[in-house]
Amino acid sequence: MRSSNSTSHGNVLSKLPEWFGGIMGGSGASGRGKNATAAPESAVATALEPEAVTVPDEPVFNGGVQSVVDDMLSQSRYALLLRPQLVKNLAPEQLSRTRAALSDNMCLVPEGQVMLRSGQGNDKDAAETAMLHLEAYYLDRYPVTNAQFQHFVSAGGYEQMAIWDPEIWPALLDFVDLTGHPGPRYWRGGRFPRGEEKLPVVGVSWYEAVAYARWVGKRLPSDAEWVKAGSWPVSIEGHPLLQRRYPWGDAMDRTRANLWGSGPGKPVSVYEFQGGVSVGGVHQLIGNVWEWTADALAFEPDAAEGASGQAKLKSMRGGAFDTYLDCQATCHFRSADTALARKHNIGFRCAINLRDLDCGGGDESSAEEEEQVATPIAEDRT
Repeated sequence: MRSSNSTSHGNVLSKLPEWFGGIMGGSGASGRGKNATAAPESAVATALEPEAVTVPDEPVFNGGVQSVVDDMLSQSRYALLLRPQLVKNLAPEQLSRTRAALSDNMCLVPEGQVMLRSGQGNDKDAAETAMLHLEAYYLDRYPVTNAQFQHFVSAGGYEQMAIWDPEIWPALLDFVDLTGHPGPRYWRGGRFPRGEEKLPVVGVSWYEAVAYARWVGKRLPSDAEWVKAGSWPVSIEGHPLLQRRYPWGDAMDRTRANLWGSGPGKPVSVYEFQGGVSVGGVHQLIGNVWEWTADALAFEPDAAEGASGQAKLKSMRGGAFDTYLDCQATCHFRSADTALARKHNIGFRCAINLRDLDCGGGDESSAEEEEQVATPIAEDRT
């Protein structure tokens, strides 16, 4: 999957520097001379795929680089702008806003170890299966919302074949809403229900989540990355790796998460239940909606049923508003569903490697500071 992501991102990124350079290096002081304005229309339509415009005959971006940056930031595509291929083309003010968007919307999880556990029952009794070392990465602070996913739908994301896995191309026509328009299962007319812009997007398959993540320049987190962001492991010399059972500690507190009996019985805004935030500042890892991760579960198809590769199971984490058992709403519990599942209680959030971004100085120190913040909390637990 990683190589597939790299290829998809490359298809988008390869077209952007030339267009940015054309805008900034065109004739005239403003960089918007005749040669600069003639090329962008086709390049932007192919590479950036901005939101659909009201008047099709008008160019989508007619304000030069400033307009492109503004539109990409409004679409939560700041990760694309911070790719090394593009960041050098940003003016200082644009770069500052783009880095601010990254900091505001994503949490930097420092490099380090994480323990993954086996079993799907009481995770404290589950056998330890693997100790993994992860490089530093960013994880979305909140699940992807309806409003954010709307940008993808409005931009024609379901028709951009380069960001979809080839194995799913034949099924793309089935990814429609209640009215037959491309989009999440429970939308109508290609739009999310009125008043639900801050709710996590649901009714999207694993493939739709992957495609959106690529469109914004990110990817789905691995199981290990999801667990590390929630349990925030702390290493103390001479002791086993310390990992929290829940983002807030080791005791269940249903006032901190939208679970069965603690919420309205349906998804709520991603900005509610602030008390469930992790040490690093990641919200709603537990409850509200299950979250797709990049990993697959072992699956042996029944030959009698002729199960295909598209029936493979994909990992989900975190529990949802209808999760009843405490043991299923922990940082370590893993569930799964078929990659094609489009259910009312499954959403997702995105991740990206720190090394894939040109964030300038200060990121290493930020990671060190966040790791230091975790230590006192771990000491309180012992």
